[in-house]
Amino acid sequence: MADRVEVYKGVLPVSLGADALGGAVNIVSRRNANYLDATYSLGSFNTHKVSVNGAYTNMKTGFTLRSNLFFNYSKNDYKVYAPIVDLNTGLQEGDAWMKRFNDQYHSVGLKLESGVVGRSWADYLLFGVIASENRKHIQTGATMDAVYGKVHSQSYSFIPSLRYKKTNLLTPGLDLLLYATYSMVNTDNVDTAQVKYNWRGESVRSNSRGEGYLTDALIRERQWQANANVNYVIDNYQSLTLNHILTSMHRKADDKEYPDYALNGVPQILTKNITGLGYQIRYDRWDANIFGKMYFLHTSTHRLLDQFLETQRYERVSEDKHQAGYGAALTYHLLPSLQMKASFEQAYRMPEANEIFGDGFIQKSNPSLKPEKSRNVNVGLLYAERFGKHQVNAEVNYIYRHTTDFILKGVSLTSDPTTAYDNIGKAITNGVEASVNYDFNNRLHVGGNITYQDIKDRERNVETTQSYVDQGATENVSYGQRMPNIPYFFFNANAGYNFRNAFHRGNTLSLEYDGDYVYKYYLTFPGLGRPTSKKYIPTQFSHNASVNYVMGGGRYSVAFECTNITNEKLYDNYRLQKPGRAFNVKFRLFLQKM
Repeated sequence: MADRVEVYKGVLPVSLGADALGGAVNIVSRRNANYLDATYSLGSFNTHKVSVNGAYTNMKTGFTLRSNLFFNYSKNDYKVYAPIVDLNTGLQEGDAWMKRFNDQYHSVGLKLESGVVGRSWADYLLFGVIASENRKHIQTGATMDAVYGKVHSQSYSFIPSLRYKKTNLLTPGLDLLLYATYSMVNTDNVDTAQVKYNWRGESVRSNSRGEGYLTDALIRERQWQANANVNYVIDNYQSLTLNHILTSMHRKADDKEYPDYALNGVPQILTKNITGLGYQIRYDRWDANIFGKMYFLHTSTHRLLDQFLETQRYERVSEDKHQAGYGAALTYHLLPSLQMKASFEQAYRMPEANEIFGDGFIQKSNPSLKPEKSRNVNVGLLYAERFGKHQVNAEVNYIYRHTTDFILKGVSLTSDPTTAYDNIGKAITNGVEASVNYDFNNRLHVGGNITYQDIKDRERNVETTQSYVDQGATENVSYGQRMPNIPYFFFNANAGYNFRNAFHRGNTLSLEYDGDYVYKYYLTFPGLGRPTSKKYIPTQFSHNASVNYVMGGGRYSVAFECTNITNEKLYDNYRLQKPGRAFNVKFRLFLQKM
């Protein structure tokens, strides 16, 4: 479905309208007029993926119909090296290789979009709808110390949308782009079994219901999202962009297991408005962007007060916050093939709904979460040169961020671990990243990227306001320590070769390899606790390879892929183990009417 992927480092264009700090990835969808693209893949762990994408356009009338259908299923019964507990004694028996047994997943969805394209009054006007359903069995809590056998979650989504674009609106050089959706998502979280499991799949009757956190909750989320972008080209050198994005989330939850819960059916609200105005000037070797942004955040939720006391109660908390941000980006061609880049911004990242409200199960809420404020500097050099059939690209960047109220996702290392987002008073980031890529005649390509980012807690004192003891400022025990759950040194490498006219004229055989390395990092602040008992995400180096054979001028293809070839132990940021060696084969049919 993607035409291309754009990677932004440093300041973001105003037209994206995002409040991301320091960069973003923008996926641009395909706009082919008439095509059919169908794929089917099957692989390890009983994994099946089906997708059918297509578009029909009448070039005379401008009528168009576009559809995307997908189905994914996996049993996810891969082996993990997991801690074994004797259910009768509660004693640890060490780690062993065991299959996941409650991690089945499936999703199905349909996207339809129809309207007109290529009219005098609209480049396109499209009305769409997305309907989808997801069901996932939940194998663990926030870490693998908690193992579940009957917990599951299911969601249903219905999302109508509207998209409109017109270039040269009213006057040459004035472009308008509109996008709006209304999301209706219902999610059921179910954890009601009176049972306890271990990683062997053994179970015993528990003293209480709920393997992790007793719940049978229906969460109803309704969200408006709208984006308007106006761009005006003043002349050959200058342009102006005005962008506004609105996101408004209303959320209600009802838990059958707690019919008297005070917050059943009580709405929680989060509304974000971001307005940006940017000016761009291009002249000779120079390209400069100057922009300003206004951020508005409204939240309405409830906070638990006086927990465990007779006066325990929920109090409604409503906050309105607004901030102004600004920045500039500059590029200059020192040579035709050598470009210097520099950018500065004072930006804000508003909390997301799941960060404030939680997910109703493992991800806990934090109604007091504050926006991040960050001053960011990016400086870099980009080299791109072609020598006949040889193409070389190289880039190096320095990153500095001074962040107030840094939003960090933490893990509670308990018998039933959970996660929650919290603010770190001040964090400073220093980082360097570099990449190099070489291509020969669109046949051979070799490349790699390396990153080092030092993100440390620089808040000397912390303020305690909601504790029965130790009110006021106290010394921050994690001052000067590296942030947990964030890798700080990693690199990747890739190589590939295309054999043209392989076995038959017009066919192409492609061989690809990529490797990923991540140096070890800690699950909690590294300076806290005994060194022998600290949990960390170990060093990982994985290798993947694929073979792709394209036939019929691109109409048919078959690809074979092996991931994690050496069967390494791989983990995510919170030490949840990922699959070992896996195999996958994918068949594709692509038909296009020119």
